[in-house]
Amino acid sequence: MDNSVVKARIQWLLAGALFLWLSSIFFTVNQEEYAVVLFFGKPVRVVDHAGLKMKLPLPVNTVARVDKRLLVYDTIATEYLSRDKKNIIAQCYAVWQVVDPQQLLRRLGDRLSAEQKLDEHLSSALGAAFGQREFDALVNQDPDKVQIDEIMGQVTTAVNQVVAERQYGIKVASVSLTRLSYPEATLESVFKRMRTERKVIAETYRAEGNREATTIRSKADLNRDQILAAARQKADETRGRAEREAAAIFAQSYSGNPGFWRYWRKLQAMEKVIDKDTTIYMTPDVPLFSPFTQPLPGQ
Repeated sequence: MDNSVVKARIQWLLAGALFLWLSSIFFTVNQEEYAVVLFFGKPVRVVDHAGLKMKLPLPVNTVARVDKRLLVYDTIATEYLSRDKKNIIAQCYAVWQVVDPQQLLRRLGDRLSAEQKLDEHLSSALGAAFGQREFDALVNQDPDKVQIDEIMGQVTTAVNQVVAERQYGIKVASVSLTRLSYPEATLESVFKRMRTERKVIAETYRAEGNREATTIRSKADLNRDQILAAARQKADETRGRAEREAAAIFAQSYSGNPGFWRYWRKLQAMEKVIDKDTTIYMTPDVPLFSPFTQPLPGQ
């Protein structure tokens, strides 16, 4: 091969290599990431604005990219112990974020290492939080006695305190439970306690119902007695009025013709003592039977 051709090819290769080396000066940053510029592998600068950026060419400067979005890490189901020695199985997830990418790279190296450390601290914080509370604070028929939110808040605070002290460059936004269950040995005691609580609630409702029924019956009896008393009083008043009016009418009629009324009263008396089968033997001087022997007064 002609030396001039070989020389031309070498020049083209060198020009291409030079172009690639010079192009390594430029790099792009996306909106959802940090770009950490490394000086021979050590973090020296963070670029957190999207766009086209510049650095020293390879191998002086390289770029490590770190996600700046909220990230989610799920723990595995782990068994813990409550303060009253009840076993529980809990699994949670943590929402976390990189706040200092240089610290993350210096202390941990990458996201996988960060999540491994996060898992350790979450497990420790959950164990401490569950160990400070009775079993009833986790499962209870009364929603006001359940302290799951307080426990998760305590875990979040504890984990953030540890990662800040160790300068991991991350922060936990929240921790939430995805699973809360119990070993088989604990389930029977849980069901027994739930049945007992339900029985107590039922007895309370039953007692309240009986008390309410007694109150209603007492009110009904009182209303009935008041209505009957008012009715009797009104009946007595009406009867008294009628008797007075009858007596007045009788007195007025009697004063007009006393003889007739005596005659009439004797007839009424005889109606009560004499029927169709009665046989009477009398003398004319018996006053009760005078209507048979004497004419009607006024005739």
